[in-house]
Amino acid sequence: MNSKVEKSFWRTGKDDYKKLMSIKLKTKTNLGSFLLGLLLTALIIFPIACVVFQVIELYWFSHKTIVLFLAIAWGLLMIANGLSNYITVKVLKAYDKDMTDIQNLDDKAIWFYHTLNPGFGAFMLVIMIFFWVSAS
Repeated sequence: MNSKVEKSFWRTGKDDYKKLMSIKLKTKTNLGSFLLGLLLTALIIFPIACVVFQVIELYWFSHKTIVLFLAIAWGLLMIANGLSNYITVKVLKAYDKDMTDIQNLDDKAIWFYHTLNPGFGAFMLVIMIFFWVSAS
């Protein structure tokens, strides 16, 4: 019996991101795609964050509301991390159509991996708790 075990979507994203980091790109291309990805992510996430902040601001006096706000903010940061990397890969694919290394990357798997990245999530959670405690 010869059965092949397929990699999970998260593992594919992690491996593809490592491949992306090993590809030598021009500094201009690398920086431009990163900044464009960051800008487009901010344009998508910022209005959502503003609406959430306005709603939470109405009920700021409740301890449960503050915890809910921190949870929503953490979730938006995780989504923004994944979205930023997804858009960066999409821009690189559009810019370098002749590079097969970049074209073979699974951008959706990279988005999934970075949205659920435990290292980034733990780091952001610690930072948010630190700022919450220092502001109190």
